Amino acid sequence: MPKEVTFEKALERARRMSERYVEKGAYEFFPLPDIVDEVQRGLAKNLVTHGHLYCP
Repeated sequence: MPKEVTFEKALERARRMSERYVEKGAYEFFPLPDIVDEVQRGLAKNLVTHGHLYCP
């Protein structure tokens, strides 16, 4: 992922990815939306910082 990716774009990507993951599998989001948001923000930060949605 190019360095010029903004946090907002990375957050959109993290949210789309996690929503698709839940839709396709036998999964559901954690019942507290604030926790889900924090995890998605962490994924976005990893994308901006390291170029990957997951921990390096």
